[in-house]
Amino acid sequence: MAEVQSFSRKMIQNYLDSTDLRYLINREGDFIIEFAYDAEIDAELTFSLLAGGTNNQIYVITCHSNKRYGREEWPRIVYLCNRWNAERRWPKAYLYVKDPKVDQEGVILLEEQLDLEKGVHQELLSDFTETVISAGSQFWIWFKDYGVRGL
Repeated sequence: MAEVQSFSRKMIQNYLDSTDLRYLINREGDFIIEFAYDAEIDAELTFSLLAGGTNNQIYVITCHSNKRYGREEWPRIVYLCNRWNAERRWPKAYLYVKDPKVDQEGVILLEEQLDLEKGVHQELLSDFTETVISAGSQFWIWFKDYGVRGL
């Protein structure tokens, strides 16, 4: 039986080391997975896996592509993200613009969070991570296909 343990960055690394995924660790100790250009989604993807929250008890996975979207595309992007969120469980998708008053471009950010204050076993953390990465990749396939078909 799997043992519940305190959530830590080591658990994230355990998952990554059990896969064929290549990753980087940034200065904050977060794990970064960069996927090269993929014609199926017409983009490069970057996933970040980190421990957040006051006591690093929140497991956060984010994903963004190398694509930037101009102000004129924002209404369509918001519509598509809302549609995804209404039809799918995860990950949450939204348009991120640092300063909407000034910025002319935004990015689509995918995000999933899990509060692990009470602990978790490695198998659940690994399964959750794999599910979010897979679903995040599916978002970009859906997004490209939906964009081709139109609204």
